[in-house]
Amino acid sequence: MEAHWGQKSGRTRIFYLSFGTNEGNTVSGGTQTEEKGSVTAPEGYQLGGFFGRDGDNIDLVGVVWTSIEAVAETKAARGSATDEDIQLSPVYGGPHGVAFSDVSGIVLGQTLSSVTVRGDARVDAVTLQVVKPAELTWSHGGKGGTESTLTLAPGEYINSVEIHWGKKSGRTHVFYVSFTTSEGNSVAAGTKTEESVTETAPKGFQLSGLHGRAEGEVDQLGAIWTRISAKPALLTDSTGSAWYGHTIRNWVGPTIGNSKDTACYRKTVAFNSKNICPLGYGKDDDDCIAQCPMSYPVGCFLECIPQNDDCALNIAQKVASVAAVAFNAATAGLFGQVKAAYSTAKNLYLCAAAVISIIRSLIFYLRFTQTTAPQGDVEKLLAVAYQSDVVLVDLPVAVYSCLGLKVPPKLQWTGIAMMIVENIVKQAIINGEEIVSSADNVVNMLTNTSAIKSPDSSVSELQDFIDPNTSCGFELKQLTDRVIFAVSDVRNKTPNAAMDDIRVTISKSPLVLNDIPTVTNNCMKEMMRKKTIDAAFETRDLLRKTVGVIIDQLIETSTTDMGKSVKEDDYYLEVANLGLTVLGGMDPTGVVYMVSQFVQPVCGPTSFIGEIDDGNLYDALGLWTVDQAFVGSYGWWTKKGDGVVRLIFESTDKEDVTVVIHSGGDDYAKVDVAAFATVTWESTVSELQDKTLYLDRWRPGLLGMPGSGGGSLLVWVPRASEGGHLLMHVRINVS
Repeated sequence: MEAHWGQKSGRTRIFYLSFGTNEGNTVSGGTQTEEKGSVTAPEGYQLGGFFGRDGDNIDLVGVVWTSIEAVAETKAARGSATDEDIQLSPVYGGPHGVAFSDVSGIVLGQTLSSVTVRGDARVDAVTLQVVKPAELTWSHGGKGGTESTLTLAPGEYINSVEIHWGKKSGRTHVFYVSFTTSEGNSVAAGTKTEESVTETAPKGFQLSGLHGRAEGEVDQLGAIWTRISAKPALLTDSTGSAWYGHTIRNWVGPTIGNSKDTACYRKTVAFNSKNICPLGYGKDDDDCIAQCPMSYPVGCFLECIPQNDDCALNIAQKVASVAAVAFNAATAGLFGQVKAAYSTAKNLYLCAAAVISIIRSLIFYLRFTQTTAPQGDVEKLLAVAYQSDVVLVDLPVAVYSCLGLKVPPKLQWTGIAMMIVENIVKQAIINGEEIVSSADNVVNMLTNTSAIKSPDSSVSELQDFIDPNTSCGFELKQLTDRVIFAVSDVRNKTPNAAMDDIRVTISKSPLVLNDIPTVTNNCMKEMMRKKTIDAAFETRDLLRKTVGVIIDQLIETSTTDMGKSVKEDDYYLEVANLGLTVLGGMDPTGVVYMVSQFVQPVCGPTSFIGEIDDGNLYDALGLWTVDQAFVGSYGWWTKKGDGVVRLIFESTDKEDVTVVIHSGGDDYAKVDVAAFATVTWESTVSELQDKTLYLDRWRPGLLGMPGSGGGSLLVWVPRASEGGHLLMHVRINVS
């Protein structure tokens, strides 16, 4: 094919086309121009079709060549990925700024539409624009410098990155970067230095993302290459069929790790008659205690706390709240006496009041920063503003009180300042429930929190909550029938069985291990028509929790209200917390604030996850990192495998660190990783299955003393009847 093009009314159009055959015949049309090009079929190929842009005229045209020989038709393979489909280059630059990585958002086979760089003397920012499968923008760095953008043509991709770095004011920065495409086009910014490198994509790979460190400018940069021909695993891929219809991928998803309180008390149950605990529980002296769930993965004695939280701070917050009550109760109503004895007592009183207030403030502040990990200029300013409010409000009130000035009681202001972040979080949680309560009749069954339990409840009342016109509702009806039958069957076959024996038997039954996870997961097919993916996952998790309540009720009482109380109980917990929080700002003794620190849910183990289908760790196993220590970690889960869990620790840190591995909330192993070293650690799926895998890191800090702050990583390890294989590259960053 020969094509000619040119400008018409300010737009580029195709002016002339000519096609030639293998016999030398031709056909053409249009007007020839000076700008032209021709393409010839590869050996053994022929014209099969076109691609491009058209309308009233043809503006862009390309050729699709197809094999002349017939190719045996094969069934399209479902998307899958291996560790060979993604490769990370080394990073170049310095250890400053905030660690970043695009790896968590990369979809294999994705298409970049443009790359933008900003810079003058140094590189200020780099931005990648993804156009397929969804439009995304990944931007790293600041807002300074001159902007240059390279727009990629269809089929064009970036296959080379040139990076220069050097020192400025004692810190190492990226001074120059240049991106080059498969068509020889390039875009660059910054100033070249003597220290440089050019990273080229492996054969068959393209640039899909970046990793490194940046804040006001780019301090460190590396490339993330992915195989061009790789197919992504999609949530909606069909994985088979059963009595509940065609199945889609069962993944942990992004919402099951969301905590709704500052902690939860670990549920305890008794051993069965053979001294065995139910699935998801571990032995704890004279009973069974729940393993910490995904939403509260950190074990803290009889409690579980959220990811990246600190057990000592959690305890200290409760102790501090009690200490504040004791102090405030002793001094409440004594402000007159304080005024009378002002000359001799002011220093003691003000010191004591300030210490109690600031301890409470700082503990809450530290817990807030640990669980949200503020990064960058804006977030840091917000955190500082919150802390300054404590200083600017609490201390003046204490001073005015000592002077006898007419101000609200001291604890009124202290409570408000202390609880402001928690108030916002809980308001957001309550308001956030609205997204879960939309549309679907099956979901309405679960979100009808105003349903009043009746003493005459029966199994047939489930029909009031299930829409028979939806497949999800029908599948749930079948599932609940099976749940009721399974519990009744155990009772009938062993009429003298203790409640704890029934609980253990049901917890390890195929119903719990396979059917409940699969049926509830399949309901997502309908949910995703009306909901966001996150909302669909959240509703699925609620479905599973509801089935768990039904099972518990059947085991303990032989009856069930079919899950009506699930959301109602959650709702009352949130209302209780919110009410105590608001009243805490008005309570002059701080008693209500103290009580609010102990009002939290009782958590059982993460249940009904089932066997997980193949996928990257972010999708399949809910991988999540907080703060910078493990940012950029990635990996794969396969359902079939050798039963190995392999963690490859890859350090970019200049300090030696120790990574602590926790399983189900309990300490499991420690791995020493030297500076810039790579260390491999292995265990087995059978050893870690059905539990959280949680990593934190000990690193030398001030005066060389080791500390565990800086970040954490959380992932679920599922069971796998076909062995399973978990491979994770654990990135260890300066933090």
